[in-house]
Amino acid sequence: MIRRLLLALLLLLAGAPGAAHLTPNSELTLDIGDYRVQASLTVPVGELRYAEPALSASDGAALRRWAMAHIAARAPDGRPWRIDLIDAHITREAPSDAVFRFGLQPPPGATTRLFALHYSGVIDRLSNHFVLVMLGTDFAGGHFGDSPRMLGALQQGAADLRVDRGPGSGWRGFRGALALGMHHIAEGHDHLLFLITLLLPAPLLARNRRWAAPAGFKQTVRSLAAIVTAFTIGHSLTLIGGAFLGWRLPAPPVEMAIALSILISAVHAWRPIFAGYEAVVAGGFGLVHGLAFATIIAHAGIEPLQKAQSILGFNLGIEAVQLVVVALAAPGLLLLARSRHYDPIRTAMAALAAVAAALWFAERATGHDIAAGRAIDAALGYAPWLLGALALAAVIVWTANRLSSAPRTS
Repeated sequence: MIRRLLLALLLLLAGAPGAAHLTPNSELTLDIGDYRVQASLTVPVGELRYAEPALSASDGAALRRWAMAHIAARAPDGRPWRIDLIDAHITREAPSDAVFRFGLQPPPGATTRLFALHYSGVIDRLSNHFVLVMLGTDFAGGHFGDSPRMLGALQQGAADLRVDRGPGSGWRGFRGALALGMHHIAEGHDHLLFLITLLLPAPLLARNRRWAAPAGFKQTVRSLAAIVTAFTIGHSLTLIGGAFLGWRLPAPPVEMAIALSILISAVHAWRPIFAGYEAVVAGGFGLVHGLAFATIIAHAGIEPLQKAQSILGFNLGIEAVQLVVVALAAPGLLLLARSRHYDPIRTAMAALAAVAAALWFAERATGHDIAAGRAIDAALGYAPWLLGALALAAVIVWTANRLSSAPRTS
């Protein structure tokens, strides 16, 4: 009974945000592919020294032997899996952790989705130590590493865990990646605000460093299509590079660059600074936005085909939401651009975007939340309603203009 209560408490703590390291326990994360499983093990160095006082954390060879002696996996028929130690190192940040990465290969004919996992490191010596077993990525099961899931916990006397992921398929993984892309772009208010801000001047012509007469319908449609296409190509390139080639930049400068892209687009929506080159700018900043996307999808699938399916599904999810946004915004922009009300609306929206971008840039540069920035981010959660209101306002303005310009009969 006590063991069950402790396990329930561990599950609760593991599910709480930021609670992964509240206790000095180990963590074993599984990434499940079609043909192999990758396991990442994190062991607090303090606990390892207490359990194995004769083991030196600076002795790499001894650490590797220790790790390999404590992990095993078997197929349902009892056949052992092949296990390779891919990497072992000690983290520099305090408190230090010993980090190991394993490759687990099932025997011929055995599935990666059902197996018995054994791990006894530290828990064979310390009765109060736990190992949290987490699911990182399971593409065929439609689960991605952005939200690790608890599979169970190991402790002294209970060092075995049955891993059963049930049936999986490439289609299920593709649908999961599609949903992940849609969710990420819908929740990624900075990405959507950049796109909307860049679309604001699309139905206008620039003259003498100012936005002047409205552009024609065909020209506006071409401009909208070019902007969206260029942004798509840009973020797709860095998304592919991040997933397959390991392109990485630290998150803070990438997030700061995204905020800067919104600020520049807001200035352009107020006064033309790159008129005629909106598609080029959209493509260039798309490269930056793609680096942020890559952090989400980088570990979605551990095999090339799974990665390709993940990128395709994730990208299509992003594009689906982008097209919905453009479909909602474009009619309103086209109609309003032909009215005298568009200049103040455009200027106000550009100003709001600039304020949001400046606040986000400050937050990301300092690492501290700003209340006004959080408030704007929360307000942007109602963006679909705002776009709907924009479309409704456009219809009202257009109708009023038609009625006022209609010839009156006496």
